[in-house]
Amino acid sequence: MRIHPMVPSNYLKVAIAFFLSTSGVHMAVAQQTPNRKESAKKSDTTTKSKTIDEVVVVGYGKQKKTNLTTAVSTIDSKMLEDRPSPTVANMIQGAAPGLTVTRTSGKVGGQGLNLQIRGVTSASGNVSPLYVIDGVVSSESTFVSLNPDDIDNISVLKDGGATAIYGAQSAGGVIVVTTKRGKSGKARISFSSNTGFQKPMNLPKRLTLIEEMEYMNLARKNAGLAPEYKDDDLDYARRGIEFVLDPTNNLWRTYNQQDFIKATLRDVYTLTNNNIQISGGNEKVTYMASIGNMQQNGIFKVGEDLFSRWNARINVSAKVNDYLKFDISSAYTSQATDNPQDGGNGLEGGGNSIFRQMYNSRLRFPIFNPDGSYYISGTSSYFGYALLKDGGFNRDRKENFFNNITATITNLAKGLDFKLVYGRETTDQENKNFRRTLSYYAGPTANSIKKLNDPNNYSVTNYKTVTENFQGMVDYDLKLQGGHNFHLLGGYQLQKYRYSYLQGSTKNLFVNDNPSLGFTSDAANKSNAEGVNSDIMQSYFGRFNYNYKEKYLFEATIRSDESSRLTDGDRIKIFPSFSLGWNIAKESWFDKISGNILNEFKPRVSWAKVGSNVGIGYYDYISQLSTGTSLVLGNGRQTYVYQNSLPALLLGWETVETRNLGVDFSLFNRKLTGSFDYYNKYNNNMLVPVSLPATIGISTPKQNAGRLKVWGWEATVSYKDKIGKDFGYSITANVSDSQNKLLWYGGTSNSINAGVNSLVEGYALNSVWGYKTDGYFQNQGDVDKAPSYKKLLNKAGVPGIGDVRYVDIDGNGEISPGKGTVSDHGDLVYLGDTNPRYQFGFNVALNYKNVDFSFFIQGIAKRRFKPGNELMQPAIQPWNLPMTFQMDYWTPDNPNAAFPRPYLSGDHNYVNSDKWFINGAYARLKNVQLGYSLSKEALKNMPISRMRIYISGEDLLTFSKLGVFKGTIDPEQPQGVVGGYPFAQTVSLGVNIDF
Repeated sequence: MRIHPMVPSNYLKVAIAFFLSTSGVHMAVAQQTPNRKESAKKSDTTTKSKTIDEVVVVGYGKQKKTNLTTAVSTIDSKMLEDRPSPTVANMIQGAAPGLTVTRTSGKVGGQGLNLQIRGVTSASGNVSPLYVIDGVVSSESTFVSLNPDDIDNISVLKDGGATAIYGAQSAGGVIVVTTKRGKSGKARISFSSNTGFQKPMNLPKRLTLIEEMEYMNLARKNAGLAPEYKDDDLDYARRGIEFVLDPTNNLWRTYNQQDFIKATLRDVYTLTNNNIQISGGNEKVTYMASIGNMQQNGIFKVGEDLFSRWNARINVSAKVNDYLKFDISSAYTSQATDNPQDGGNGLEGGGNSIFRQMYNSRLRFPIFNPDGSYYISGTSSYFGYALLKDGGFNRDRKENFFNNITATITNLAKGLDFKLVYGRETTDQENKNFRRTLSYYAGPTANSIKKLNDPNNYSVTNYKTVTENFQGMVDYDLKLQGGHNFHLLGGYQLQKYRYSYLQGSTKNLFVNDNPSLGFTSDAANKSNAEGVNSDIMQSYFGRFNYNYKEKYLFEATIRSDESSRLTDGDRIKIFPSFSLGWNIAKESWFDKISGNILNEFKPRVSWAKVGSNVGIGYYDYISQLSTGTSLVLGNGRQTYVYQNSLPALLLGWETVETRNLGVDFSLFNRKLTGSFDYYNKYNNNMLVPVSLPATIGISTPKQNAGRLKVWGWEATVSYKDKIGKDFGYSITANVSDSQNKLLWYGGTSNSINAGVNSLVEGYALNSVWGYKTDGYFQNQGDVDKAPSYKKLLNKAGVPGIGDVRYVDIDGNGEISPGKGTVSDHGDLVYLGDTNPRYQFGFNVALNYKNVDFSFFIQGIAKRRFKPGNELMQPAIQPWNLPMTFQMDYWTPDNPNAAFPRPYLSGDHNYVNSDKWFINGAYARLKNVQLGYSLSKEALKNMPISRMRIYISGEDLLTFSKLGVFKGTIDPEQPQGVVGGYPFAQTVSLGVNIDF
């Protein structure tokens, strides 16, 4: 395993010194909330359910859960511990109702993660959650790269009543992270380590060389074309003759049976995590400090493919006197990603990406010639191996500093506190990309040489992001006689953001190794670019809470945001909310009717207006200029400046009106707890493009004119208990659903095409339309009775025996999309949408004496998607080569096959239809763990207070209804491995030690 030679900067050295200098001081234990690294790790499931005094972190503060009137889910740190996963976001998938986490790639260092709370919010783009870490707004990338061992809890704020206090940034919900802090008491050092072994999932298998050759010949025959392979080609392949020199052109004819997948990918790769944490303190000062390192090797066995991350954190709380306290949080993250070189084709995705080459290159083409040089042919050659091994490098380095300091002055008057917060986050990133020129040979002579990455080129790009956050808040608690309780919060916030990049590149370097931007003598081969984006937001906010004896609950918030992204007249927007709750269990008569069964029953309701800045550029309110070189004057092209857009003078925030109706309950002495919520969201001023004549010639502005409705529900239930003295258990389940409908998009979105339609008024975003099928044509009589396919194919032609049969819905004698509108869509039928439905999570934790066991299942009960073309359409193009699962094709003896007859360019068989939009529902064993904690007797002669060893598995089992595609695609990755890195199953061994 290769380790990055990364020195984790002076920051980490200081942290290490801090550990050493304080390890002998009699100070306090750090965790605010016990975690799995404590002796009560799994036995926590055997304790009584949390009391009604449980505190929940909300926007700019905390509240007792029993007094909460909004929709907030909490994710405990136990969900994150000892998990063999590279990102926090992947760990919380399925952990909270209404929180959707989707993955698109298994790439090291980043899994193409996307987070949503309560479904979509806008047609303008994905409205991501707002991330708040230790009270300061941060970024998704910072959240994803957090060290899970540093997290105390995560609050997911879902309805507008909970999020409106964050105003224009809160329409997508808010994720609030609280990191661990110290407690007064004796110092303790905790160490954790695990090593995971990862195995790629869902790698399709390719045919043998003979099978591939025969299939492609049959596909060409059915299409009325001459065979690709002649008898002598098949003979050479059967006899295993790898190279034959063609005397007509002195080039190789190859029959190699090359296994591109085995040559390029690892069967098993590793993931390691090591963390050390020290915590302690006294009555004046408490602290928590940690260092963590993660190393992840990638799937490619040739070239650079690895990821490394260092995390360091110091949280200190210092009480100066009875009135003044300082809280300091300082964190550092260093990431290094070494990706293989892809020659500009991409490692994953479409085009000529490396993964696509592995499945689209003919098996008869070798990687090497007989003399060891790289082989290439004119078509469908696999040059990915050479790119990975010798094509150069693509290296990314990233450092993040996150610092905030909070000064709290308490009891200025009775119940009156004042707080000042300053946070600063800086991210520095550098990317170096070098493409080395490579030579390939199609034959044994020099004149058969071909060049790749010619000329060579090298680029260096530096990015810098600086975010500053200043807050001033006044907090006032007032308790009056008779049970009247008031709480007021008022605050001011200023956020500054600046992003810049600087790039230099050069080509035709006079060296082909160890590149430098100065290694070229021709100025024409050099280029550079830079850019800057910045914005400022100024806000005032307030919250008012009232309750009467904690029975009748009321909360109202208001926020005013002013943004530099908008014109003077539209920069300020007000975002209000209110919520009500009734703690019926607090009523004097409640016990008489509930007995000891129902302990809590709290209905609640909320209304709010929240905002979104998705789709609003930094400078949309002014005309923007660009440069061009297409103007020819004199003897050449001239560089010129032109206006490329009209100013959006009336642009404003998207404002989303939210309503939520919910209930919290508990039964059986609070062993059983749960909640249910129903919600809707109305985005009534969604951004839509202004309709202007196409002859205007430049980009048109947007206006707030669209309308989108979103609605759904959520439920969660948890049961915790003990049986006897030694056995404890907990069971938690959650399920949620979200739907949407585009009500208005400027009257311009009424066209319908076969496939996924992102915007159709009156339907959900990403609605699916397609043709209805009725099996295959089984005989010539079926073909003769078939309606016309001319409009379906947009060309002359008739179907044949073994082709897909489509239903003539409108009975006009032809298969067509009609006018392609909502009112006239011909034979197209509505097939649903691609949005995930009925998401669920199910967690069970058991412990018996020193043994603990847990498992977590996550999934989606309803979804439709279409597999990637390479997995669905063998031979649709000459380079779309068949795989083993596609051998279930139509023949007279196999009339109900999964695939139609082989047919080169047989696009008529693969148009969007109910046949190819398949059921994407799944249930996944997300995590399973088995642990054993050594007894105190076994540790009595060691300087160790606790030791636990465990085995943990991630994504070990997946249950789905993918039919013939099962085992070749993942339900979360419809494009399959051809479109992205495969996901991995992970098994890890680990140990937790407390000193």
